[in-house]
Amino acid sequence: MARVLVVRLEQGLVNGLHGKYYTWKGDSIPEDFSSLEKLYERIDPQINFVWWDKPAPNVPADKFAVEWTGYLRVEKTGLYRFYIEVDDGGRLWIDDTLLIDAWKEQPPTVYHSDIVELVHGLHKILFRFFNNEVFAVVRLGWITPDGKAEIIPRENLVTKKSDTIEVRGLPDKYKVELWSGEPLLQATVEKGKAIMNASKLKEPVDAYFKIYDEKGELIGESPVIRDVWGGDVFEITIGKE
Repeated sequence: MARVLVVRLEQGLVNGLHGKYYTWKGDSIPEDFSSLEKLYERIDPQINFVWWDKPAPNVPADKFAVEWTGYLRVEKTGLYRFYIEVDDGGRLWIDDTLLIDAWKEQPPTVYHSDIVELVHGLHKILFRFFNNEVFAVVRLGWITPDGKAEIIPRENLVTKKSDTIEVRGLPDKYKVELWSGEPLLQATVEKGKAIMNASKLKEPVDAYFKIYDEKGELIGESPVIRDVWGGDVFEITIGKE
């Protein structure tokens, strides 16, 4: 088979959490974020904010809410405790388990979770926050197994840039598959690009590409690539056999 050379042009895995900023109308605080109006998105390196004015472009200083999603990178297996400081309300989930529920209007208040055991690796994180009146505080921290209390560092928060993986450099009508023991994703090259829907990749994977020509014949496989995730952009060159 032909040699397949791969260069990653853009890294999809970034430090921080994906923040979606919303607003709402009415007197009731929001429960269902799906009904809110999304105004802004960005990657926030840490959750450590005091807002006297609007929290993001085009987002009002009152009646706003934020949903942060991504993964917590745990370097050391052990017992952890999480804490939030909020004005007004917040809810924190780790691995789909609600650890802190402080969903009410209040002055700056600190809440701690129960102790949880986390193993080395990535853990899903979801943190929701709302603010009703002007002035807001929101912080997310943890107490590590060695007793250190701190705002969770950006190095321990990871997310993906998007839900697509882009492959460039191959002829149109070639097919590209992403494998990690089994086929995960595939796409056909159109206008010089193969765009894979990577929404089902819930965390980075070590994977490789299989390349097929326009006749559907396998012509080569790439070496294994570490931490492939949504937002990655690759350029592939087919060498001589």
